[in-house]
Amino acid sequence: MQKKMEPFLVLTALFISSLFLPACNNSTSNNKEEATPQEARPASFASDDAFLDFIQQAHLNYMWEGAEATSGLAPERIHIDGEYPQNDADVVTTGGSGFGIAGLIVGMERGFIPREEGVTRLHQIADYLAAADRFHGVWPHWIHGPTGKVKPFGKKDNGGDLVESAFLM
Repeated sequence: MQKKMEPFLVLTALFISSLFLPACNNSTSNNKEEATPQEARPASFASDDAFLDFIQQAHLNYMWEGAEATSGLAPERIHIDGEYPQNDADVVTTGGSGFGIAGLIVGMERGFIPREEGVTRLHQIADYLAAADRFHGVWPHWIHGPTGKVKPFGKKDNGGDLVESAFLM
């Protein structure tokens, strides 16, 4: 028997997918012909569970395919057009990366990403964070991906961020 989803959950999933699926569905692989987000998105789903699986996998791609290359961490933002008006193309978010790491673990368990590749990514992240800037053990809100150096969050905020570090851990 198929479980019934609450209308609020369905609406929330539709809203989230309309905002993020175009960004999350862009593949960075050079091995295959690129599909546009509209081509990659099915017109309908066999069940609510299939719809949620699709959304979960697409959102995992933000962390998996969209990760900053050096750190393997989640980018602060991705501009599909490649235009970064605030010069933030290489900025990673510590708190968001914590949620992304949890997503990697779920993605491996669900079979969305190969376990060996997921573990390799987790090692990359751990090694990077061990060498990245910290302040009394606390990471900053933002980190410049290629260097591991703090990217100031504001004029007077260029040190450790307890909340974001807690999300990361």
